[in-house]
Amino acid sequence: MMDNLESLSPNQRFALNVCIPLVYFLALMVAWVAPKYFGFGFRPLVYIGLSSGLTGLLLWFLAMFYLGNSLNVLPSLPGRHKVVTSGIYKYLRHPLYVGITLTLFGLFLACGSLAGMIYLFIIVIPLNLLRARLEEKALARQFGQTYLIYKKRTLF
Repeated sequence: MMDNLESLSPNQRFALNVCIPLVYFLALMVAWVAPKYFGFGFRPLVYIGLSSGLTGLLLWFLAMFYLGNSLNVLPSLPGRHKVVTSGIYKYLRHPLYVGITLTLFGLFLACGSLAGMIYLFIIVIPLNLLRARLEEKALARQFGQTYLIYKKRTLF
């Protein structure tokens, strides 16, 4: 993927707006159709997975709530007028990506889905790390020192 998202055409931006959420949807489809061995044969893992998944969902929804109109699939799209530093963003720069990862991890753990775990570690986590890196570059360009100070105060 390019480091300069501003150079993308409207069609390329639209494709990324559709493709990135589709990757998360495909992870759910993997969990649905792949063989399941609940908790990998260890029942407490089902409850740990469900707890992790619910925690991830809560984090995911809180992130979307606090982002409000600043929520974009691409960081270079209009809507980012300020650095969001309230709520969960006071502690984490990327709670949305952490929430997505925890949700999928919990789901795959509870289902005992080896295919899901592989998909998570090979596709979803690298995608989230790449998106976070690109987003941070765009925000540092747009907000300069304000964002860099915020970045030093927060965790991933």
